[in-house]
Amino acid sequence: MEYGTDLLRTRVSALPGGHEWTRTTGRLAPEPFRTATGLEHRLAAAGRADAVRLAVGHGGPTSRVYQVAGGESVANALLTVGPLPQLREPLRGLGLALSRLHAGGPPNADPPPGPPRGLRRLDTWLAGRAPVARAAYVGAELRSRLGPERWSRVTAWCRRTGEDSDVTLVHGAPGLGSLVPGDGDGTATLLTGEDLAVAPWYFDLGWVLGELVELRWQLGGDQQGWQFLLEALFEGYGRDVGEQWNRVAALRILLHVHDIAAYVGWHTAGFDHYATFLMFLIDL
Repeated sequence: MEYGTDLLRTRVSALPGGHEWTRTTGRLAPEPFRTATGLEHRLAAAGRADAVRLAVGHGGPTSRVYQVAGGESVANALLTVGPLPQLREPLRGLGLALSRLHAGGPPNADPPPGPPRGLRRLDTWLAGRAPVARAAYVGAELRSRLGPERWSRVTAWCRRTGEDSDVTLVHGAPGLGSLVPGDGDGTATLLTGEDLAVAPWYFDLGWVLGELVELRWQLGGDQQGWQFLLEALFEGYGRDVGEQWNRVAALRILLHVHDIAAYVGWHTAGFDHYATFLMFLIDL
């Protein structure tokens, strides 16, 4: 099975006793993958008992290979069958692993990781400097729909995240498409290393929150089931993001809009429904 965009491509191959996931940078990816050199022990410790395992891939700046048990991501499961109860444990384990990772503070690495790759893409786009023409077009259209005041507000939220001095080592992109449930024993794996960064703790938690909020809005269905997944994530982490939940969710959804426009290719229109939902989130 192979799929992807001009930002990231993924191939999943069945092997005896598991699966091999190969991820490569897309042809328009603005940055190469990050490195986990010197951080392997910390990543392994974060994924010890009861938590999701943080699997570091083998490879270089444009390709990574992971050996994991499962062949389907949590994102794909949610898209096909919805928020089933068996997905709660991977979300709880993800929250726990992220909490342990963040507890270690900034990394002792030379040179240290930079800001999250996704945050840099978003900041560039919000500032009107998108290098991909279709993303610039969608940005102008969305800014017109949201209005200058809302656009200024989300730009300030993005910049504040990047300038926050209370930082730690973060996964950088703990997406549900990188979270792979186990083979029935309750253990799950998070593909890790491509986006390692230094950022505030709420960046990682907000990434997952934003994806769940977007999927809940887009797919509907069992509203209590979606809420249970969010609660499982926060239970594992030990806290939620508090009153700023709408801010981190809006930033993650805005980044998704950018990445669709820039890297899917055919998508240069049809974002009106996103604009309406973003207005709701920003105005909360």
